Amino acid sequence: MVKQTTCLELALERLAERAIKESTYKEYLGTLRNLGLEDVPAEKATVRYLTNVLNQVLSPGTKRKHAINLRACLGVKVPCPRPAQKVYDLPSLEQINEAFGKSLYRMYAFTMLYAGARIGEACVSQPIKGNVITFDRQRLPDGSIASPKTAGPVFVPEWFADEYKSFEATKAHNTVYVGMRRAAKKVGLEINPHQLRHKFATELVHAGVSPNVLQKQMRHHDVAVSLRYYVQTTESDINEGVMKAFGQQPA
Repeated sequence: MVKQTTCLELALERLAERAIKESTYKEYLGTLRNLGLEDVPAEKATVRYLTNVLNQVLSPGTKRKHAINLRACLGVKVPCPRPAQKVYDLPSLEQINEAFGKSLYRMYAFTMLYAGARIGEACVSQPIKGNVITFDRQRLPDGSIASPKTAGPVFVPEWFADEYKSFEATKAHNTVYVGMRRAAKKVGLEINPHQLRHKFATELVHAGVSPNVLQKQMRHHDVAVSLRYYVQTTESDINEGVMKAFGQQPA
């Protein structure tokens, strides 16, 4: 009798040929374990079978993560839900400036707010020429330096560029995260670092930049990502747009 290959054995074979981080490798195998798929025969793991397994996962975010992992480690193209947009209660620029203006984390926060940096990118000094910062590295939580999720140039205000040229980013990833949260709480705000990247995108749209400019500033490969997941629209924004377009009563 021929021994059937299990999902775990198939995953180990496929992943052995991929150059991935150890943490990613463990996450892929963790999905098989958490979904009870390790000992399931690989030939049984069809799109329909795996979709039924995924439908038992209640959290949309967790379901999406597992779907991505199954695609990677088993090579089965199960449906992958789109990520839900995170809607934040974004403070005003004045409030954010008050929170971080005199803080030890001023330049870390401002690199996220005025240059759209992710926290790991703000934790390491980036090349700058004139008022253009070229993001080409990030500091990982373990302190090591790696390539960023997306690289590329970002135009920043001249006043910020002048400050950034003398800024030495030496603080650890977690230190910045915790420090920023504490600084915000001192002025009664709840701010996590990624909110500032959302604020960066939202302010650019409010300033009237085109979708293509937004895409380049956010360093996204697809403009739809910039618009769908980073730009927040409130009822006030909609009302203001309607009034601006149609508020004048016809004669």
